[in-house]
Amino acid sequence: MNYRKCNPLYGYRWFVESIKLFVSQPWPWLALVGVTLLLLLVLSLLPFMGLVAIFALFPAFAAGFMVASRTAMDHHPISFQHLLVGFRASPRPLMTVGVILFLIFFVAVLIILLGWRVEFQHLVALMQSETSDKEIIVSAAQQLTRPSLMVLAVLFLLTIATWFAPALVMFHRVEARTAMFLSFRACLSNFFPFLLFCLLLFLLDMATSLLLRQVIKLVHGIGGEQFASITTMLFTFPVFCSFLAILFAAAYISFMDVFEFKPSA
Repeated sequence: MNYRKCNPLYGYRWFVESIKLFVSQPWPWLALVGVTLLLLLVLSLLPFMGLVAIFALFPAFAAGFMVASRTAMDHHPISFQHLLVGFRASPRPLMTVGVILFLIFFVAVLIILLGWRVEFQHLVALMQSETSDKEIIVSAAQQLTRPSLMVLAVLFLLTIATWFAPALVMFHRVEARTAMFLSFRACLSNFFPFLLFCLLLFLLDMATSLLLRQVIKLVHGIGGEQFASITTMLFTFPVFCSFLAILFAAAYISFMDVFEFKPSA
């Protein structure tokens, strides 16, 4: 498949249009994302296989959100049925994407842990000690700055390899490894639009956090600490779901601009 390199200002379009798509049907979006998060949370309770299952199933869930986004763009209602679309239409390639992601992540983290094994063991021992000085723990954690940055780098690479992959598998029947390779190359080619999109999303996150903090402070002054804690839980989860919904919508809108563009005659 062909993809194009978009103007950096497309990042602004992805940001604005994804918010519009979410606002067009906010409650169904929140319900879909909330249910997905709860399912993944239940899987995370399983020791090791839970993590494998999360990696394996997430691309199929993401494909469902791509279909939901296309449905919302066509001004049709979205529903819980969209969560299962990926499992029905292309379960094997989508789960293959997830398994490949897990294997890369597992091997990379294993290499990092083995390379800095002594430092990690020292930090864990300090954190478990009742007499440890907080400054000593901070100092030990600073020794792990390099492996921490390496983990972040691995997560970044996996993210761009996954960004377009579910949509490519779902809408164009692209094979799993090819979809990840195309997603990786297309994201790198559109680095500056994504950089602008991430910057705008970060500013939105900062503004939302500031507003939420002020609301909680006001509630704390009116109803006390316990009431403020309940309010925090009631507001934080929907806000987090909103941001994830915007990310899924942005993945679809950017997919349309990068892969489903109409060449000029």
